Amino acid sequence: MRVRLAPLLLALAPGQEPADIGAACDALLRRHMLAGWSGAALVARGGKPLLARGYGRADRQREEPNRETTLFEIASVSKPFTAAAILKLEQQGRLSTADSIEDHLPGVPAHSRKITILQLLSHTSGIPRTNDAGSGEDLEPAVVAYLGAGPTSAPGAHFEYWNGGYALLAGIVERASGRRFTRYCEEELFAPAGMLDTGFTGDSDLDPARAATGWSTQGEPRSALAHPYGSFGYEYRGMGGVVTTTLDLLKWDRALAGTAVLGEKARRKLFTPIQEGYACGWRVGKSKSGKLRQWHEGVVRGFAADLRRFPEEDVCIAVLSNTDGVKAGEIAENLECVVFGRPLEHPPPAAALLAEDDLARFTGSYATKGGRLHVRAVEGGLELAIEGQALLDDLAPVEHGERREKLERWNDKAVEFIEALARGDVSFLRQSVTDEDRDGWPKILVQYTWPRQTAQKGALKSVRALGATSQRDSVKVLVALEHERGPARAELTFTGKGLVRLEWEGPEFLATLKLSPRGGSAFEVSTGEPPRRFEFTRKGERITGLTTDGWKLSRME
Repeated sequence: MRVRLAPLLLALAPGQEPADIGAACDALLRRHMLAGWSGAALVARGGKPLLARGYGRADRQREEPNRETTLFEIASVSKPFTAAAILKLEQQGRLSTADSIEDHLPGVPAHSRKITILQLLSHTSGIPRTNDAGSGEDLEPAVVAYLGAGPTSAPGAHFEYWNGGYALLAGIVERASGRRFTRYCEEELFAPAGMLDTGFTGDSDLDPARAATGWSTQGEPRSALAHPYGSFGYEYRGMGGVVTTTLDLLKWDRALAGTAVLGEKARRKLFTPIQEGYACGWRVGKSKSGKLRQWHEGVVRGFAADLRRFPEEDVCIAVLSNTDGVKAGEIAENLECVVFGRPLEHPPPAAALLAEDDLARFTGSYATKGGRLHVRAVEGGLELAIEGQALLDDLAPVEHGERREKLERWNDKAVEFIEALARGDVSFLRQSVTDEDRDGWPKILVQYTWPRQTAQKGALKSVRALGATSQRDSVKVLVALEHERGPARAELTFTGKGLVRLEWEGPEFLATLKLSPRGGSAFEVSTGEPPRRFEFTRKGERITGLTTDGWKLSRME
């Protein structure tokens, strides 16, 4: 059975029924999902959701779906919160946005003492956006590093988007309030707005089971609660790091529509443009629909977000994504088109929504000399999991990667390590780990760790490498173990000095791709440029293989 999407409603009059708007937005988002997007979205009018739901999966390993209550990191959409914190402090009489930053920050060099807080808020400080060296927990060195050689244009003269300015604003919040930046935001912004599911990366009081895993084109997957830069110091504080849900963003919209967080004077300053349509943490201007729009966007490894408000129509749109390869802003723009009745700005590829029984005939494993591809059905399409170094390098290349020949050697090394562990060869293990671990770790692995593994899974029957990925200073190898009582995965991390980590709960695969249907037996990975096509081969009604550029794989029975 084949189910096709209903045509999008693209000319919704102001009096159109909310259910029709919600249905049209849902149909649009399903098309974006087929094209590779996963995340959650909100469309609300008058504070009431017309649509609030998730699409695709929050965690591909656990097959957990995205929901309207899933937690996402929102990157630079955090800046409106930092700006609101500053204006709240001004409302409380603890600072003025006209103050020099010297009044509230330690170590400000003479060349930067004319910069005001308002100029940091509006990206008009004159400091170039390339000044990004600040980091850590110590504020004064971060101030000196970010300000660098000083402004390259007179403060207030020009707009230049600069993340570092918002790190300095976080420092000002801390100094003016006497509280940590995160605590001030939680107590003075999130709590009054009723945002109980909002916090920051690293928070222990947010439910990790509801945190989306972000899938990136520039690195390994990470939880929304994991720091993208190792910690939440001044390298990210203030400019990003808020973790929230679509429903909590609606509560934030409601707070900004009233006085729960900011009074009228502060809210007016928050949304008053200073230069090039940028106000205090918000972009403000007319949309192509001719409506007054307040919005901000953000992208960080694994996540993308777009939040936009239309105060005159009392409409709020939020798009949160746990893949950074699809532009959340384009999806939000399309939702805006549906709500205000104009043609789509960024039409997603036309695709049929296949029913599960249609998709099931393609599922299975396909093999070639370079590895295997495992295909399974997901909502509206297929997911392709990659096994084998040659296939990984071609279908899911990793930036900063080693040459394939070197990665193949690490694959072999990982297999040899597991085989030596299984036979209790302590001498081989000692040669394979780093110097500082040679005395104790191999013995612990042989005497305790491996016996516990075999007690659970049974004797080892075989081991094979699924592939390796490299970063600047380490290589991770995923291996598949076949035991008498079932399979297992292990992930080994090597540096030039040897093995430094062995995880017995490794991911199922190093990389997966979402395949969208393109008619017949053809599918496409639509997030690349250009899109890559996959074609299933058949003999009669039986699927026999899978081909893509340079590869011909046979179906494993």
